[in-house]
Amino acid sequence: MNVRVPALIVLLNAAQLPVAMRPLLIALVAAQQAGGYTSAGLAGGAAATGMALSAPWWSRALPRFGDRAVLITSGPLFLAAQLALAVSHGPLPVIGAAALSGLCTPPVSSSLRSMLPHLTASGDPARAYAVNAVTNETVYIASPLWVSGWVTLVGPAAALVASALTGAVALAAGIALTPALPRRSAAAGPSLAAMPAVRTLGGAYLAYWICMGAMWVLLPAFAAHAGAPQQAGLLVALWSAGSLAGGLALAIRTPRGARRDRYLWLLGVLAVTSLPLALPGTVAAMAVAIVLFGVALAPWLATSDHLAAVIAGRRSGELYGWLTTAGQIGSATGAALAGPLGYRYGGGPAFLLVTAALGAALTIAFTRRHTLPRGSAPEP
Repeated sequence: MNVRVPALIVLLNAAQLPVAMRPLLIALVAAQQAGGYTSAGLAGGAAATGMALSAPWWSRALPRFGDRAVLITSGPLFLAAQLALAVSHGPLPVIGAAALSGLCTPPVSSSLRSMLPHLTASGDPARAYAVNAVTNETVYIASPLWVSGWVTLVGPAAALVASALTGAVALAAGIALTPALPRRSAAAGPSLAAMPAVRTLGGAYLAYWICMGAMWVLLPAFAAHAGAPQQAGLLVALWSAGSLAGGLALAIRTPRGARRDRYLWLLGVLAVTSLPLALPGTVAAMAVAIVLFGVALAPWLATSDHLAAVIAGRRSGELYGWLTTAGQIGSATGAALAGPLGYRYGGGPAFLLVTAALGAALTIAFTRRHTLPRGSAPEP
């Protein structure tokens, strides 16, 4: 890869800091400035809904107007919405600012993923997608520590401002490195939803995000049930560390074999390694299980991103936008389903919801595997 590509990946992933930590930041700010956790839940839902609605629109604009133009337009709007959220008080202003933040979320991830095939000299962006997945996991490992530090020092609102400004600086630097690629306008054709491969990918992705939404609820519930609520952040970090290790292995060694087969195999590994999550009764035992569960995560996401680029071609930015919408819906569904289970069980059987969601994703992908392009990775 050209040296410029890793730098662009790092900067645009760093620009995702305020988005990655938005659920946590909104929960903290709304709890303090909007009267409690009921308002915090409504504000978080408003932000997720706003992003689900706007993500396809922003992503469709990428090939039409160019990545730079769209990011330059959406970035300042997002920053303004985040700053408005930080100074809002009362349920309605906080919920409104959160919704605006979701609507204005820049399509940074869609832009980067759709650009990678155009920036890879070898013509095969598999390693670039792996580096992107690794960098994304690094953001998720470091970001909770970042937020916790700011909250401890100066409070939730200041943590939100610091995250928003840091993300804005990283986005500006990333835009400066973004090449002026030819506009990737797509020829007229059927809607993406009419493509069988897109329906397969979208269905599996939706089910996968039900798993993710459930995990964000069940891990804190397990830690509290185990008598160590303060260890929830550690478990999330260990989960990301396992994913980081798997992603690094994929980035260092160019994968062999058919891309479709790798996609199915890694999804199967995720489903199987989720089963031990139902067994631990202590934080130490869960730490081992969660690292194991994380190992296939980044490689599967990188392979999924690559498949989406192959399937949609010049319309990949739009497809990533729709996948973001599916992810927001799936995450909200998973969180809603996991809430009562986490309250009742804490751990144990509640984690079977994660396995069920991943099993559904695997069933969709496997039974419809004929719709996916087989593809082959080049020999290293």
